[in-house]
Amino acid sequence: MKYSLAFDLGATSIRGILGYVEDGKLKTEEVLRFSHERIKENGRSRWDWNKIIKNIENTILKYGDSLSSIGVDTWGVDFGILGKDGELLENPVSYRDRYNIVGFEKAQENLSLKDIFMKTGNQIMSINTLFQILALKEENRNYKDIKTVLMMPDLINYFLTGKSYTEMTIASTTQLFELENKKYSNDILESYGIDKSIFPEVIEPGKVVGSTKNSKLESLRKFDIPVISIASHDTASAVLLTKAYTDSETLFLSCGTWSLIGCLSEKPIITEEAFKDSLTNETGYNCSNMFFKNITGLYILEKLKEQLEKKLGTEISFEEITNYVNSCNVKEIVDVENEVFQQDEFNVIEEIDKLIVIPLDNDFDYFKVVYLSLVEKYKKTIEQISKIMNKNFRNLHIIGGGAKSKLLCQMIADATKLDIVAGPFEATAYGNILIQKIALNEIKSLEEGFNIIEKSSEVYKYQAN
Repeated sequence: MKYSLAFDLGATSIRGILGYVEDGKLKTEEVLRFSHERIKENGRSRWDWNKIIKNIENTILKYGDSLSSIGVDTWGVDFGILGKDGELLENPVSYRDRYNIVGFEKAQENLSLKDIFMKTGNQIMSINTLFQILALKEENRNYKDIKTVLMMPDLINYFLTGKSYTEMTIASTTQLFELENKKYSNDILESYGIDKSIFPEVIEPGKVVGSTKNSKLESLRKFDIPVISIASHDTASAVLLTKAYTDSETLFLSCGTWSLIGCLSEKPIITEEAFKDSLTNETGYNCSNMFFKNITGLYILEKLKEQLEKKLGTEISFEEITNYVNSCNVKEIVDVENEVFQQDEFNVIEEIDKLIVIPLDNDFDYFKVVYLSLVEKYKKTIEQISKIMNKNFRNLHIIGGGAKSKLLCQMIADATKLDIVAGPFEATAYGNILIQKIALNEIKSLEEGFNIIEKSSEVYKYQAN
């Protein structure tokens, strides 16, 4: 049996999943999982590259003889920088690093935020690649030595194959990319004096880009495993498996550390209204366009749970949280798009206290505030997108970790009055593996792939009470 291996890197955990098709179903096995924590280095919050690549290397070494392909997806906007010798100059900086705001402020000296949006179609967020590069340029430590910029999934594939390129879906997260023309924006690069040559060729997902026999990791050269450029932005791989991909009346919500809620559109929606509503466009599989909003998601909930467990000296189960939230009458909400919730370190209770009007009596009340705030933001975003698209959506397809929460799914159904489909929970990994199988011609078409996934995963339905 030959397996496809999907590496799915999130902002808090990294996983490896083996996948194969048997009896018309996709079978999967998780073979790697470890927590993904940022480290402090040279005053910046960074990703521990050695830990990341070593875990990936060890997993391939363990299963290499059984692999027919490898695909990598990650979160967006972060990148690594290579020097003239092709080696990594430093650990990649995290989008949550506070210094990135320097680049955000610097950018506005040359172009207005509206101009930047109109040229790229990306939601203006201080975490975006453009602003990170400008912060790096301002810091002036390694900037002059940069030969190549590689987005995180492309950086991993570079170490696996020795080939450098930029996969299109991850390029579309950078605020450096023209979504309509599918190329890096000369206007943006020239406005900020960024050398276009540091960005490699842009390729579409679904291509075999190289083999482990040419890996920069010597131990992997004994294998000849094709490495495939799947839709390497995790959202693009996940959204591929939602009903939104085939039904124009369905919205998607990819609900994890970040919440990404929106729809597919025929072309990028780059309008003044979209700019004012902080909406974004990104490229999906087959050059589709995803029109949505990035919202800080379950990260706030996870952070609150972790901080309260430390304060109370005991573990808190999600069953306890659900029971309390269902019986709690608190109605306070906060704006989860507030910049403070995007930072590396913050105290959830302290920040919520600053933003609410009526003080809370119980530590568990803060869980209710977080749930209500997320649901209210989803509802408002759906209203904004519906208005811009001039369409009344009927359904919402929820994928990712949030799809497991019956509490959250029911609250969303009650607030939006939409019919909810939740699952598959492993949409990103499934999408990653599906694209690998299509590239290998083991699955002949997307339609065949959709049928296989439908038979392979459970979904749950919710309606408003």
